Amino acid sequence: MLRMIWWLQVLAEGAAVAALLWLNMIPEKYMMVLGGGLLLLTLFTGMLMLPRRISPLGSGFGVFISFLIFLLSCGVTLLAMDTMGRVSSTTGHGSGQLVQAVYVRTDDPAQNLADTAGYRFAVIAGYGVDDAVASVEKELGGDITITEYDGPSALLDAFFGGREDALILNSAYVRLLEELDGYADFSSRVRALYETTGDAWKSGLLDAVGGLFEGQSEKSSITKDPFVVYFSGSDTRNKKLATSRSDVNILMVVNPKTKQILLLNTPRDYYIPNPQSSSGQRDKLTHCGIYGIECSMEALSTLYGVEVPYYAQINFTGFETLIDAIGGVTVHCDKSFTASNGVRFSAGEIELDGVNALTFARERYNLAGGDNARGQNQMKVIKAVVQKMTSGTTLLSNYGDIMESLEGMFATSLTGDEISKLVKMQLNDLAQWNIQSYAVTGKNGKEITYSMPGTKLSVMYPDEGMVAYGSQLIQKVLSGETLTEADMTYHK
Repeated sequence: MLRMIWWLQVLAEGAAVAALLWLNMIPEKYMMVLGGGLLLLTLFTGMLMLPRRISPLGSGFGVFISFLIFLLSCGVTLLAMDTMGRVSSTTGHGSGQLVQAVYVRTDDPAQNLADTAGYRFAVIAGYGVDDAVASVEKELGGDITITEYDGPSALLDAFFGGREDALILNSAYVRLLEELDGYADFSSRVRALYETTGDAWKSGLLDAVGGLFEGQSEKSSITKDPFVVYFSGSDTRNKKLATSRSDVNILMVVNPKTKQILLLNTPRDYYIPNPQSSSGQRDKLTHCGIYGIECSMEALSTLYGVEVPYYAQINFTGFETLIDAIGGVTVHCDKSFTASNGVRFSAGEIELDGVNALTFARERYNLAGGDNARGQNQMKVIKAVVQKMTSGTTLLSNYGDIMESLEGMFATSLTGDEISKLVKMQLNDLAQWNIQSYAVTGKNGKEITYSMPGTKLSVMYPDEGMVAYGSQLIQKVLSGETLTEADMTYHK
């Protein structure tokens, strides 16, 4: 009986070690210490339980210790397996999913898609709803009547005027329609009868770039070679990440050898070419997100002249839960201000939980610098998150809570193996990272945009000098140079 208990302990210890090796986040030096400690405990319990002549007190104590080790080993195995499952659910994502839907007016008698047989469907010309149209026709068992409109205003006037019965739209486009005069209540005036998903937009150029990086993946190491990650903040607030506008657009340039990180913020209203447009028509950067995250990635890649092979996307709810999962963050507030929701932030070092961190990062109307100041605050919060997650064992000790809190609200194209290697590298050297931030700005104006033809919207014209300097900073990090705070000021 005692031998059986001892062997169960040994098997549980072996399973725990195997799970941790598979997780591949614990540095070798710690694994050696863990392995040595388990070996000593195994020998100790064996000495108490296995001799032919043993006192009842010794065997009882041995069984107690063996039982504790068994439970702890099983707990470690389950935790490691759970962590691997959560990592795999949020990492290694390819193209995003576009949700396209059929909308009718709230007073329309149709209760499901079958009820729309014989309806007139309206779409915006050139906005990629062919897959959705094909899906609807398949569901209805025949061709449907489609009318294309050159812009959203004409489409909505026809729809609410009764000339069209239903709309087929990318659901992320709904927020754009609410920007039109007279349609701020669009969401409350329509019902979605049917939804279909498909791969997000992806251009031939981006396919080629992706193929290039796939070919290089075996030669490069994420813990040795510099890389660029597009950090996107989705303007959705729910527990499911969906394709939408991107309110936060930051390039995170990482050099793991020099422990240098550059955060480069681009305002959401930057007026730049939208890769979705074959003619290079300009759009607000935030609008690129409704065509899929790769569209935003290529827009920034073109703007700064750098390949952007990775992305990390989080929505507002995920942002809050991440901050809370790591125990809050500390940031420096340059000037006291009161946010639109009444929350007061005092100048100096302030502690922020998830809700207040989101308020701090989103406020722009009550800041003297408007959207530019908001971008600076966003980078302060992200910098604080990175600093806290790379300090001590915060990342490892909170990893399960972090992954659980972000499930469904965070996605990244980094693979689980790459994430594990980065965690392992940080735990191995516990290095302090040099994190610097830079933001481009420009002049405000009003222009017709690709995504909202026929309507002038507020935009920001890029300051070409600041953009060029941002490109220089990126190249400095990639080439191994160390940045200082003085480098973060652009001089004309």
